[in-house]
Formats: sequence, C-alpha cells, structure tokens
Amino acid sequence: MDPLEIAGGWVNGYDDVPFPSAAGDGPRRVLDRLLVRHLRRSPCLVAFSGGRDSSVVLAAAVAAARREGLPLPIPVTLTYPDAPKSNEAEWQHAVLDHLGIAERVTLTVHDEHDPIGPIAAPLLRRHGIVWSPNFAPTWRMMDLARGGVLLTGEGGDELFGLKRITPLTKSIKARGRVRPGVYQDVVRALAPARTRSHTALRQRYRRPWLRAPVEALLARRDAADAAAYALHAGRNAWQFTIRRCARRSYESIRVLGAEIDVEYVQMFAEPELVVSVATAAGFWGWSGRTATMRHLFDDLLPQAVFERGTKAVFTNAVFTEHAREFARGWTGGGVDPELVDPEALRANWLSHTPHAPSMALLQQAWLASDRAARSA
Repeated sequence: MDPLEIAGGWVNGYDDVPFPSAAGDGPRRVLDRLLVRHLRRSPCLVAFSGGRDSSVVLAAAVAAARREGLPLPIPVTLTYPDAPKSNEAEWQHAVLDHLGIAERVTLTVHDEHDPIGPIAAPLLRRHGIVWSPNFAPTWRMMDLARGGVLLTGEGGDELFGLKRITPLTKSIKARGRVRPGVYQDVVRALAPARTRSHTALRQRYRRPWLRAPVEALLARRDAADAAAYALHAGRNAWQFTIRRCARRSYESIRVLGAEIDVEYVQMFAEPELVVSVATAAGFWGWSGRTATMRHLFDDLLPQAVFERGTKAVFTNAVFTEHAREFARGWTGGGVDPELVDPEALRANWLSHTPHAPSMALLQQAWLASDRAARSA
C-alpha cells in the first residue's frame, strides 16, 4: 500500500484483466468441480457464519462430499459474545440441521481480532502493513486448517449483490409494481459516467481524520471507481473481481496461508466461477440478491435462508482495548501529518464506533511505535 492508500484505508482502481471467454458450464457445475478438488485435501474447513454466502459454500461442499464419497467439510464459526448484534446462532443451527451436520468448530472472540492484538501483532512485525488489515479472523481459522484448505464465501456480496442495472431489471420484471424510489434509481443507473461520478461525490463516504485536500482527492478516486461500473450485469460482476482492493486482499491472505501450508480459497472470487455467474447473468442479471441466489442455488438450502433480510453487525468486535490503550498514549508518530490530522485520528480510534478504514493507519502508527521501542 502506498501512503495515500494507508491514509484512506482503501485500495482504489482496477487491474487490467479482460473478461475471459464465456464459461462452458453453469455456476453449479463449476462450483461443484472446484469444491471436489478442495475436498480432497484434509482438513477441509469452511468458514461458516450462517449468512447466505457461507451457507451456500457449506451446503454445496457437503453435497459434493457425499456424492463423491469424500470426508465431509468441517464448518468453523466465530462467535462474538461482546458484540450481541453479530449473533447468528439461530441461522447457523437452521442450516446445520438442514444439512445434517453435527461436527463443527466454534472459536470465541473477545479481543483476539483487534487490528494490533495478539494475532495481528506478530504478523505485522514480520510483514509490515498487510491489505486488508482485518486479517486476524481469517488467520485464526487458517491456523486450524494447517496442511489443508479453508474455504470461505468472501466475494458473495459483490458477485450476487446489486449491480448498476439492477433497478432497471427490477422495474421491468415487476411490470411497474415497484416503490417510487426505484425509478429514481433507474435514472441514476442510466446517467452518463460524469453525472454518476458527481452523484457519488455528493453522497461520498467521509474520512474525518484526513486533511481536506487528501479527503477530496480520495473521494474523487472512489467516485471514479463507482462511475466505471458497466451497465451489463455480468461485466459489472467481473469488475468487482478485478478491483485492486479485492485482488490484493485475496493475494495477501493466500501468501499468509502458504506460510502455514494452508490453501485459502474465496469461492465466490475464483475467476472460473465468477465468469460462469457473469455469463448466466447476461446483460440484465436478476432483480436482486435474493432472486440471484434462489435462481442459482435453490436446491441447496431452505427458502428462508435465501430470503432473510438481516445481517450481522460487528460493532465493537474489532477495535477493542488493545487499540484504545494504544490510542490513549499515542503521541502522533508514525503517520504523515500532511495527509492525516493526528488528533482527529485519535478521536476516531477512541470513539464508540471507529471507522474501519482507519485500521491501516492504526497498524502503521503501532508498528512505528513498536519498532522504536524495540530499538531503544
């Protein structure tokens, strides 16, 4: 990450990877083929939260294992007793009961996943800043999968979620029976790139710790990324895959996994599967995330899982006392004051809900302090 990427906590832009030739097989056949290869490694763990994406990966892996006579994958679940809104136990039990799975591993999380906590600190000392900075939960699960593979549903939000054309698709399929706001979304979707960029700038996410010129520059980069989305649903899905933020994160975690002989796999970011879904989506795609997942995976899980409207919230599950203790004693070192207002940054870290994109700066400042202390 360069200084601006660390300051803003994001990696903008796209890698120049052209859309491959259309996949010959449909998404389910591609997913099954990929899963069978991974299931042959032992142990084969599936990061399982109870959300739709991880549930689909687990259900498809269980079905493939039973069909091929391979060992069943083992779901591994993180529980956050200090973040009650993250509790998805009811959904987890519903999925596991449906699949007839009894064995799973549950890891309790208190302060272990803090950006400068006991898991992150040794890795930061060894590698420096890693994108993305919230790597501790994945590392902890990979540690259980030594010699094998960890499968995750990462990438599902992007692959199956809303696309630029979705409001138009929804309004056409609903034959006019949609809420009035959908038509406004249609107008925005069909607007030229310059207009969509201006809209994104007006509605932009603000990073209060950045100096004003830096905040404006990074806002323009964010807006340019959003304005680049293709109207074609399938190509929009491919764009999510070639974003530099997604590719660098996937590459980094795979490197960390290789250190302990673990293959880390984001099933819904694997190019072959993305291409198959993008091809199936075509120009129009589907009318939303629920419709997409029901169309592709209807036989794997109960309808209630696909149609759920809730999502876990991890407030206070990441920034814990490790971060707050460091912030209270921090003197402003380790960050570029021309890019960042140290006092605003400290206030953010000590707030009730610190901004996630400030994690990289927290790790940069902590590393500078740690190195200074070790060399003293």
